[in-house]
Amino acid sequence: MVVNLLWEKNIRNKDDDCMEVIRLKGLVSIKDKAKQVIVQGVHELYDLEETPLSWKDDTERTNRLVLIGRNLDKEILRQLFVATVTEAEKRWTTHFKEDQVCL
Repeated sequence: MVVNLLWEKNIRNKDDDCMEVIRLKGLVSIKDKAKQVIVQGVHELYDLEETPLSWKDDTERTNRLVLIGRNLDKEILRQLFVATVTEAEKRWTTHFKEDQVCL
């Protein structure tokens, strides 16, 4: 889904205009990584970089993204992000369970 937004540019807003991300910056939490990760990008070039800061055990991990572009729809982007994270979580959980069964 994210590939469709960032590289294929075929995700449409409610007015049926293609959304285009020109600039992206944010702080994300990646499962099983103790360090906070910065994501930033311009057009089709994106980079993830671990920061020296670790997530504290007693705080909720959050993801914050700022997107600058054309024809962006906040609600559609939110749904896309949640669906992507949920799908990745399902794949990881399924893979983990299969690995456990094989042991």
